[in-house]
Amino acid sequence: MESHQVLIIGAGTFGLSTALELLRKGHKSVKLLDPFVVPSPLSAGNDINKIFQSTVENEFYSSLALESLECWRTDPVYKPAFHETGIVYGATGNEAAAEISRRLARLKEIGVEATPLTSPEDFAQLVKFPTIAIEHKITDLSLDDKRFKDWMGYFQSEKCGWTFASLALQRAAEECSRLGAEFVLGSAEELLYKEDGSCSGVRTFSGDIIKSDVVVIAAGASSIKLLDYKGQLLAKCFTVGHIQLSEEEALSLKNSPVVLNLDEGFFFEPDRNNELKFCNEFPGYVNIDKHTGVSVPSYRNQIPIEAERQMRSFLKQVFPQLARRKFSVAKICWCTDTTDRHFLIGNHPDHKGLVLATGDSGQGFKFMPIIGKYISTVVLEGDKALDSIRRNAWKWRPEQAESRNILHRQGRFGGSNEVKDLKAIDEWTDGNACLL
Repeated sequence: MESHQVLIIGAGTFGLSTALELLRKGHKSVKLLDPFVVPSPLSAGNDINKIFQSTVENEFYSSLALESLECWRTDPVYKPAFHETGIVYGATGNEAAAEISRRLARLKEIGVEATPLTSPEDFAQLVKFPTIAIEHKITDLSLDDKRFKDWMGYFQSEKCGWTFASLALQRAAEECSRLGAEFVLGSAEELLYKEDGSCSGVRTFSGDIIKSDVVVIAAGASSIKLLDYKGQLLAKCFTVGHIQLSEEEALSLKNSPVVLNLDEGFFFEPDRNNELKFCNEFPGYVNIDKHTGVSVPSYRNQIPIEAERQMRSFLKQVFPQLARRKFSVAKICWCTDTTDRHFLIGNHPDHKGLVLATGDSGQGFKFMPIIGKYISTVVLEGDKALDSIRRNAWKWRPEQAESRNILHRQGRFGGSNEVKDLKAIDEWTDGNACLL
């Protein structure tokens, strides 16, 4: 099959990983189609930080994460983007606290060291105050008393941290180019089929026809544009904020552990441009098209005002001195949830030559170094070449979506504890509406 043309729609996390593994396996004819140069501004992976957790809600993905960890540590493409700083986990609500306890027990089972945190002082010992620039000095000495109130959790110091996401995308793209991949700028508008139903390529938005023996849909939340997934995919977005720090402030937080409260939010050490990224935890927003009933991505560099309030509330609990700083970035980021939050990876049952590589379910990036290994196996050998556990977890499964509740939280906590439709949001902000 080495002479067969493979066209990958989407040069993001799954697409680049797949292309790289195909090329490493010796396959020479690989094209990637994307509207933007890597890293695409629409890619969920185009970010300064992504959390790397080795223990998550699902034991299947926890095991997969440990497999991915070794590649983050050793693969020359991905290693420079990995920062094993540890994670401070927290929770304030009962449901999230139960999940924290379950994860802590799981770590003990597999022999990973974790330190329980039961008081505000425990958290404060690990999450130090940043050095605050003179122009932003706050003299309220009682601020320390307001940190980490009602938090419980644990600290995992190894096998977790964060990844410099956009750097990983860039390095993977460079290696793909070096190995012979062709990058094509354009937006896939329509899949093309032969009379027998097999997929033969795509038509782009500009009208160009790109023929291919195998087409891989790895377009993240935009995958929904190209195929009827029978309700299996639900595009969902979450909110992101940044604060620009001074060089001194950023330096004082260098090598800090990730802080992840399952009810409140998470943040990372500042990036190379001294920006502090943070997000609020909540079950997400959908954007339902009234004609089709399908949630479709709608990109904007704004966030709902309620999200800004939640972000600033989270900051008050961790770094109260920063809680009233201006946001330098406020945006929404799209992923696509399956019904059970398993990926959707495999051959399409009705269209020969069409491979599905989507359904990231908000947890895809940590697997970037290895997910392409499995997708490329499907491309070259078919999904029957996957082991039975992965094949069954990732298969085409429309029967699960027949009675799907699109407002189901799917194991997410925080905020109003409900999934909302963006069309019901009236107040948007650049992240600085709540400073007054």
